[in-house]
This record gives sequence, structure tokens and C-alpha cells, in this order.
Amino acid sequence: MNDTISTTNSPDLTQQVAALQRQVFLLLMALIIVTATVVFYLGCQTVFTSHDYAGVRNSDMLVIQQYSRNALEIQTFEKQLISYGQTHPDFQPILRQYGLMAAPTAPSSAASAQ
Repeated sequence: MNDTISTTNSPDLTQQVAALQRQVFLLLMALIIVTATVVFYLGCQTVFTSHDYAGVRNSDMLVIQQYSRNALEIQTFEKQLISYGQTHPDFQPILRQYGLMAAPTAPSSAASAQ
């Protein structure tokens, strides 16, 4: 049981180790290049996405502001529908369907006392 390495294979072994070292070095360099490319790509996507998000957020805020401005007009339109429904009984089922039916007005006690 002789565990010594023969001297005849020594130059070949040295060449193989050198080739493996070059291969490992090249693979590490390729890994660094691929990693840098992926990081650059993800960074660009982050910038583009943040710009898109800012645009969408601004447009959402504009819609909310527009609704706030139009809320008074919507309430006025609802009141007009209710008053129309009070004078036109055929329209009352539509108002009831959408929850706009005004509560029935009871005669006041002062009017009944006279």
C-alpha cells in the first residue's frame, strides 16, 4: 500500500490543476457578469415601475378630487329624482329599487290641530 503519487504523472496533474483553476476563475467572472446584469436590469425595472406607480397614484388622486367636487351635484341630482318621484308615482318603484325613496311625510301635528 504505497500512497505516494508517482512522479511521472506530476506534470500532467499540474496542468490539470491549472486548467481547473482557469475554469473556476472564468466561471466566477461569468457569474459576476451575469449577477451585475440582473442587478442592473432589476434596478431599471424598479425605476420604471416607480414612475408608473407615481403616474397612476396621481391619476387616482385626480379622480377622487373630481368626485369630491361633483358630490354636491350628485346630491342635488338625487334630490331632484326624489321630488320627481313624489309627483310621478310610476317612477317610485325605480327610486325604491336604488334606495332613493324618501320617507313618507306624515302630516304635522300642528296642521292636524287646526
